[in-house]
Amino acid sequence: MRGAIDFLRADPRLAFYGLFMAFGSSFGQTFFISQFGGEIRRDFALSDAAFGTIYGLGTLLSAAVIVYTGGIIDRVDLRRWTLILLPGCAIACALMGLAQGPVTLFLAIFLLRQTGQGLMSHTMGHSLGRYSLVGRGKAIAFGGYGFPLGEALFPVLGVAVIAAFGWREAWYGLSGLYLFLGLPIALWLLQGHDGRYALYKQDLADQDAQDQLAEADLSRPRPVRSWRRKDVVRDPRFYLALPGLMCPSYIVTGLLLHGVRIAELKGWSPELWAGSVVFYAIGSIPAGLMMGAYIDRKGAARGLPLFLGPLIIGCIVLALGTGAWTPPVFMLCCGITSGMTAVLLVALWVEAYGRRFLGEIKAMMTALAVLASAAAPPTLGWMLNADWSVAQLCLFCGALAMIGCSLSLPAARRYATP
Repeated sequence: MRGAIDFLRADPRLAFYGLFMAFGSSFGQTFFISQFGGEIRRDFALSDAAFGTIYGLGTLLSAAVIVYTGGIIDRVDLRRWTLILLPGCAIACALMGLAQGPVTLFLAIFLLRQTGQGLMSHTMGHSLGRYSLVGRGKAIAFGGYGFPLGEALFPVLGVAVIAAFGWREAWYGLSGLYLFLGLPIALWLLQGHDGRYALYKQDLADQDAQDQLAEADLSRPRPVRSWRRKDVVRDPRFYLALPGLMCPSYIVTGLLLHGVRIAELKGWSPELWAGSVVFYAIGSIPAGLMMGAYIDRKGAARGLPLFLGPLIIGCIVLALGTGAWTPPVFMLCCGITSGMTAVLLVALWVEAYGRRFLGEIKAMMTALAVLASAAAPPTLGWMLNADWSVAQLCLFCGALAMIGCSLSLPAARRYATP
């Protein structure tokens, strides 16, 4: 706990800004949007495959766009970025409430995925990965606590609000929360950012000076150079790690989005499935902290072979389990993997590729993760329409995770080698 405590003492506003960004991303995340799936399919007369396809296409467009929008954060003041991002989230929520057909539903899903799931999550990792100087792994883990907090609170709250007011009214309320509560809180947490940014610029200047000295004196140890996105895509290590890193986005998104349908096929109530999401949070919080502590001691590369194991177990449990204990155990396993992944991704890019262009590198990875999450809803929806059983669906997902895990082993060795 010491690294996390030191970080909180050194820069509490930045810590809670990251936490708040992760928490605020909830309304663009699959676990929340999926709670509205039944009402959306009914009102728009959509099949599982049709809804999954619209959701996947909106997510796919978000993946394409975030390659460019995510890199802007490298060049824009964090306060100005926040002034644009939070109103964008409010517009996305309002459009979801106003959707009248497949086209407007597609646009609303695109904006929710772009602003919430994409850019707010991206902002959490970027801000803490770039500006934290003490215990970066634990700092990112602390910011990542916002994800399980949202996962614990919003599914059950969403079901209650839908029942009390209707699904459209719920989205109008969320739009107002983003604009009139979320934006002032985020800007308050960014007070004093001038000093933080000045320290970061000085650190970059010192790194440039070390680079010049290393070039002039070959006996000096060479620091980690600042990689651009174009350099990363030429790195063979990246492609070994990529399948495993994309697995959680594909598997968790697909199974959660079709969770209500899975519950029906298994004979569980929607309330049991929604209530089980709290176990996602219970697994995610300690897993993120432990992964952060492990990274601070051993390095991010050594964490690569560890994070997919719980997800594989969760897929097997959901495939074979029938009792009421099955959804909580599945959610717990998913949460453990997601908690570790959220910390591992940012720390690995900083460790391997430097901080200067973290925004554009992380934006690329966010786009790829969003692409994976875009592919899951339609493909799993088609499988359900083709009468695949839940067991077949989950074992397919578990096999994908096993392949990703096997590739992570050589990736870890190569990233850990100087």
